[in-house]
Amino acid sequence: MQLNIFNKEFVQKVEPTFNLSFDDIYDGYLKIFNRYDTGDINIVFVTRERIEELNSKYRNIGAPTDVLSFNISDTPKISEIYISPEYVYDSFQEDSFEEEMLRLIIHGTLHLLGYSHKEHLKKISEEEMFVLQEKLLLRYKKICS
Repeated sequence: MQLNIFNKEFVQKVEPTFNLSFDDIYDGYLKIFNRYDTGDINIVFVTRERIEELNSKYRNIGAPTDVLSFNISDTPKISEIYISPEYVYDSFQEDSFEEEMLRLIIHGTLHLLGYSHKEHLKKISEEEMFVLQEKLLLRYKKICS
């Protein structure tokens, strides 16, 4: 498994008080997902406009979103997770921006591993993907703190 993180400086431009080290994010990711067959993953931080373009092109939804995941190749297994820090900041501000960024990295990875969820689920806490996501988030936060 290889993890690459692109446009890290964009996260700190959007939220200058972002206190998580990208080394800790990287190390935590490898520890959490080492037992899963993720292959190589690129995490790419993009503008709100760019994620809206991707969302429109690949999901036919003409609106920005927080995270999108794509399997690029099966042999070798290469995937990309796009996250919009601007969208996240507008939604969560300083209170939980860092936690939400970690949550989205996990969320995107779970989609790449084949997990899915219903769009308008009323009881998120009962859905398998979200239960696993929050369990992994607790481990990730311990590693990164």
